[in-house]
Amino acid sequence: MSQQQTFKGYAFTDETTKTEDGKYRARVRILGLDGGRRSQRFIDLETFVNEADAHHRALAAARSWIDAEDGNDRLALPSTFAPLP
Repeated sequence: MSQQQTFKGYAFTDETTKTEDGKYRARVRILGLDGGRRSQRFIDLETFVNEADAHHRALAAARSWIDAEDGNDRLALPSTFAPLP
């Protein structure tokens, strides 16, 4: 397992594991560091013959997911109120 990295207010760790058939399942754990609140997400990806390819995919997926989440209001709730002009 690789060391924890941080990116745009999130911490993520490559959780790639070796499968029973000798391949490598790319996985990543992402931890939201939003003040006192913490949220965690695991992303399971495809399997690879080469361990380095699996690690590369896991890290790229973490950054891509974080980029997609960046700017989303994590505390926003559904509402029927219209914004004020």
